[in-house]
Amino acid sequence: MSQNKPPVFLSYAFRPFFLLASLYSMLALVLWVAVFHGAGWPGAGTPGGISSLWHAREMTLGFAGGVVAGFVLTAVASWTGRPPIRGGMLVVLIMAWLAGRLVATVGGTLPPGLVAGIDLVFPVLLAALVSREIIGGGSRRNYGIAAIVWVLPALVLLYYLGELDLVAGGDQLAVTMMVHLIMLLIAVVGGRVIPLFTANWLRMRGESRPLVPRPLLDPLAIALIIVAGLADAVAPGSAPAGFLLLLAGAVNLWRLRGWQGSRALSNPVVWSLHLAYACAAVGYLLVGLSALGLPLARTAALHMVTIGGIGGMILAMMTRVGLGHTGRPIIVVRPIAIAYLLLLLAAVLRSIGPLLPAPYMALIDAAALLWVVAFGLFLGVYAPILLGPRADGK
Repeated sequence: MSQNKPPVFLSYAFRPFFLLASLYSMLALVLWVAVFHGAGWPGAGTPGGISSLWHAREMTLGFAGGVVAGFVLTAVASWTGRPPIRGGMLVVLIMAWLAGRLVATVGGTLPPGLVAGIDLVFPVLLAALVSREIIGGGSRRNYGIAAIVWVLPALVLLYYLGELDLVAGGDQLAVTMMVHLIMLLIAVVGGRVIPLFTANWLRMRGESRPLVPRPLLDPLAIALIIVAGLADAVAPGSAPAGFLLLLAGAVNLWRLRGWQGSRALSNPVVWSLHLAYACAAVGYLLVGLSALGLPLARTAALHMVTIGGIGGMILAMMTRVGLGHTGRPIIVVRPIAIAYLLLLLAAVLRSIGPLLPAPYMALIDAAALLWVVAFGLFLGVYAPILLGPRADGK
């Protein structure tokens, strides 16, 4: 096979990363729930073994970071007109990601500094590749995306400095900021694609009433994600952070309302994006209310952001990108629409479970099971799509 034509699986970054990251999210979640129930896992590549911080980092850096790599490197090729990252360079990035997940999970016998060094390779390489493509392609509009991606390795470094007791509380600060960093990326990219996809769908149905642009609202909503996220990371549970989170949630709900998702309820590919963004905004409201006295643990409330918002947006975007970039009609099958709703239910059970008249541990188990089933449905439908050639023969 020629150097210019790699195997189909390595032709675009979304193919391997969507597949591997989804599988890893299921495995990591099952492992975490087992440890939560008392199972030992001394081989974790962290001083404290598998802990809540391990869980938070691996679901952000490991799972979400892998999906971000697949999405951004695929999108960059469209933004710049440059050839996609594929073949050998893509293999190097995949191996770096896999090595990071391996040492984080079973590298407990290795020196902590070595574990940190191995785990840093993936985010540094990803940021370098994204920056090279965006800057090399002269895509000034996306310089901000490159800057956001560079924050990820900085946070991974902060995480390990905290674990090694070189920066007090650095690990907790880093994982919280990773959540808000991914939400920032969703707010930026989602603000482009959600109204665009919605408008395209409405146009296909012959609806002439356009979405009304609100150019001043978009930067405000994004700025509030940044400010509220920093406040929540630096002073979690404080009243100032609570007020900022409430404001960020309310403004982003207002932003979402302008995208008129109610007009696209017949198309799961579109309403899933609106649903995920709504979960993220509601999650900010819940975390803010928790800081201001709502009898709901902040960590529970934050799962509306992480499961419903981030997980939901990831699932919605993977299903759309997986179809569009393999030459298939952008129409999801019923199991995928069910997966969207299962993830929503998981977010509800995990986030407001303490307020429900049921054993909370059972609700955590149920939420984890719903996540595994949702992404299992995704893999069952999309593994052949991601592994196989384009449907249009291109």
